[in-house]
Amino acid sequence: MKRAELFHPRVFEDTEWAKGYYKRNAANIRRMGKRYVELLQKSGFTGGTVLDAGCGFGTIPVEIAKAFPDVNITAIDLGEPLLELGKSQAREAGVDDRIIFQIGDVEKLDFPDDSFDLVINTFMFHIVENPVTMLNEIERVATVDGRIMITDLRRIWLGLFMKKFKTALTMDEALEIIGQSNLRKGRRAKGLFWLDYFVGV
Repeated sequence: MKRAELFHPRVFEDTEWAKGYYKRNAANIRRMGKRYVELLQKSGFTGGTVLDAGCGFGTIPVEIAKAFPDVNITAIDLGEPLLELGKSQAREAGVDDRIIFQIGDVEKLDFPDDSFDLVINTFMFHIVENPVTMLNEIERVATVDGRIMITDLRRIWLGLFMKKFKTALTMDEALEIIGQSNLRKGRRAKGLFWLDYFVGV
């Protein structure tokens, strides 16, 4: 199946569109957040500095903050309406004192080298214009022994019926891009609808 062009903007600047995106995807993203928490717990993670590079509407950093009291999370996105949704979720969950939501570009991270003990990046791989640049930035800001968790949609037969899957990468395509980057060696895996590339998890 040939890959299709994105049917939505790369940056969610329209408030109504962002709210609709949240309503359509909130439950699935929350499940992914709980999955991340479980994997982190199994890996021995207990806390530290965390970057969510491309946080969307903020559900995953909220789930991580709820599960790990000793984390301080910076969550970035270019879509202001999504960041506002994230701030609202964090306040409702009582973790807004440990999550900073701010405008930020995953292809040009405004942080020093070796800044974060954990960097997460979910459902961004197929959206950004320059994924190699994004991966190089993730590698740069992660500490030497830090954890990295990357998950994205996987292009599968569902793309015949659901266009978002047709815009995604195959596992082989994703691995080829990862191989062109500076990203350290990690563990790859496939889920039912997604692909993972994890370091230290």
